[in-house]
Amino acid sequence: MIQFKFVKRINTDVYSIFYSLIKYQKKLLGFGRRYYGVDRVIKKIRLDSEFNVIEDKHTFFRGEDPRAFIHNNKLYIVDNYLNDTHLIDYDTGDYIKVNMKGKNLSFISHNGELYFTYYLKPFILCKIDLTSGEITKIDVDDDKKHYNFEYRGGTPGYKIDEHTYYGYGHRTYFDKKQVLKHDIFKWIISFQEVKPNIQIIEVEQPSNSKNICDPTSVIEIKGTIFMITAETEYGWFRDQDYITNVYEITDK
Repeated sequence: MIQFKFVKRINTDVYSIFYSLIKYQKKLLGFGRRYYGVDRVIKKIRLDSEFNVIEDKHTFFRGEDPRAFIHNNKLYIVDNYLNDTHLIDYDTGDYIKVNMKGKNLSFISHNGELYFTYYLKPFILCKIDLTSGEITKIDVDDDKKHYNFEYRGGTPGYKIDEHTYYGYGHRTYFDKKQVLKHDIFKWIISFQEVKPNIQIIEVEQPSNSKNICDPTSVIEIKGTIFMITAETEYGWFRDQDYITNVYEITDK
């Protein structure tokens, strides 16, 4: 059973949110939305192994709700803006347009090629050529009986073995009291068969998590696996406490 043990809240700037953490060139970097409102700006910070912010040089990129991943030894940041998604090459600053509507794409670097999930239920998987921008839809194994557009992407894909990757997404729905909820779930994608397939795993929510709890990234520090979340009591775009939490993940 997957469990999330609360570790700490990261001390981020007031009203900044959605920090995605990644290790790159021996540094622990964080990329987050500078402000919860219409400001389409991503800021960069650096953290130590205890998740303390140790450097903030006010480095900014154009973007929203970033995720970060490594592909072919290069760091990319996702500008996760509705109907206008881009990949930012961290080293060059170049922007690569992802010509798909929507947002919350989960990127997976597999065998030197870059894939992303467009939907999870139904399972729609695509591949993008970063040179030409061409997008190819991949033929997948999907029963097509359980459409549920509540299940949305979150973290990038992380490698389990040569054929299998996992990540965490968020399920968006209203509860019986019509309170907006974002719940964490886990996904596993396998490329081992003739057609890729996906498994969706429901998990118990962190005991202290808020109504809105979006997983942004998974990071390994000294052999321990952590998940980073963006949390609030209410939906975005209002004055409230915007929380970046760290949870230790155990799978018993």
